[in-house]
Amino acid sequence: MTRMILNKQQTISRRGVLSALAGSAAAAYFVPAWNETVEAADSITCVAATPTVTEGPYWVDEKLFRSDIRTDPATGVARAGIPLTMIINVQNLSTASCVPLAGAYIDIWHCDAKGIYSDEPTYNPGGGTGSVNTSGQKFLRGYQITDDSGQVKFTTIYPGWYNGRTIHIHLRVRTYSGSTVLGNFVSQIFFDEPNNNVVLATSAYSRSSARDTSNASDMVYRVANQERMLATTTGDVNTGYQSTITIGVSLRVPEATVPAITSGRVSNAANGAAGVSPGTWISIYGSNLATAERILSSSDLVDNAIPTSLGGVSAQVNGKAAFLSYVSPTQINVLTPADTSEGAVPVVVTNSAGSSNTVTATMQAVLPGLFVASTFVRAVRYPDGVIINGTGAAEAGYRTAAAAGPGDAVALFGTGFGPTTPSISGGAVFTGAYPTNNAVTVTIGGVPATVLWAGLVGPGLYQINVTIPSSLTDGDHAVVANVAGVATAADARLKVAASARLSALVRRWNGGKTLVNVDPVVWLSGLIRPAYEIAENATGTLVQLA
Repeated sequence: MTRMILNKQQTISRRGVLSALAGSAAAAYFVPAWNETVEAADSITCVAATPTVTEGPYWVDEKLFRSDIRTDPATGVARAGIPLTMIINVQNLSTASCVPLAGAYIDIWHCDAKGIYSDEPTYNPGGGTGSVNTSGQKFLRGYQITDDSGQVKFTTIYPGWYNGRTIHIHLRVRTYSGSTVLGNFVSQIFFDEPNNNVVLATSAYSRSSARDTSNASDMVYRVANQERMLATTTGDVNTGYQSTITIGVSLRVPEATVPAITSGRVSNAANGAAGVSPGTWISIYGSNLATAERILSSSDLVDNAIPTSLGGVSAQVNGKAAFLSYVSPTQINVLTPADTSEGAVPVVVTNSAGSSNTVTATMQAVLPGLFVASTFVRAVRYPDGVIINGTGAAEAGYRTAAAAGPGDAVALFGTGFGPTTPSISGGAVFTGAYPTNNAVTVTIGGVPATVLWAGLVGPGLYQINVTIPSSLTDGDHAVVANVAGVATAADARLKVAASARLSALVRRWNGGKTLVNVDPVVWLSGLIRPAYEIAENATGTLVQLA
């Protein structure tokens, strides 16, 4: 099954909107949301085994892949508390020497400042909080997948306490072979009491009675090697805290097998069109491509670029290294390198067991594809930032609608639309908007749509701003984009309804000072200046698009 990787933000920023557009069962794509340089990991110092302790009564396998766990994804509302960055390093001690445990699934979950866990039926955490019922809510829960250095990083809040327990975070480490769990380790993370006391004295953690349990009296912390569960913490209540811990586990990991690419299964990641083109997201399908699923994280970036190796997997297109965003046993997603060749080119995948068979793919100057979900294009309407998804189905943290109206301006997203000015080196993570060298045309329902702007807005990600033809009737209309004489597949659709049309006058951020009314078409024409964009987030608050 094709995999689409998400990276959602809590407000609708330019990158946040683009990331939200990624969700699709019919496309394979990852939109990096970072702009940072990651240094190579230092050589590791082996640690002793971390104690295995109880998972407690509040474990729920929510399967929420996210690094920022502060919010309930249904509402986007974050829990109050002192910010905490939690860095977890994992070493596998099952071999003669310790090694970073890459590709492991790390779940954490903990209570909020008042001792409240999400997704729990009625219970009382004490301290005057009273009885609470958080069934269906999912704040302060999530998982990440360890990078090649065995590390994950979470953004959360400093936990509070509840009756009978000191301040702590629950931790689960799992390794997989496909969908089969190979290893399962459960422990908890604790914090120094001086920091605990300072945090509990702040208003967000105020309770009608003091906590009844410290580290020294906690039933879970009173085990041998308890210091292996104690995080190292820096920071303060004004700027937030950063805690780091290294976990030592002994878990089975899958063994690598020589990969095999399925003939004819190298294609555009957005629409499955066979072939490759420079600077395009493609999917490669086969067997034994990777030992486990791995998703690109910010710590994988090197010199502000997407890596050419992920989870021990690499790929070459025409003898040149591609940039990887996702690997799994049956599919990998890569951004193709720059290349001036055309015609048949070799594609090879390599993992720790060896290199795959070589398959041939056709290299084209352009290979455009539009990202879709359930055959509907991924679109954002401007200027209100509403995601038009064809069904109106909720997308956590964002406002959605099934249809846009005739005359509305929307942004479409795709890959493979060719060179831009200036050109962007392959794999580089950047902030900007660079127009395509070749004109892009779009038809909706067979009617030409005015293209306001088309260009590159992220690694391999193109944005096309169009006005929906006013002559269109209500219904689902085919959307086809064309660049340099090559058209996208005709199976992408946009739902149009006159009743959904946005008001003709909208508000615009004016130099960071005031909001003024402007015509949306005029505004969209200048959309290559992201600093002037605004939209509404899930709570209806106007935010500037960054």
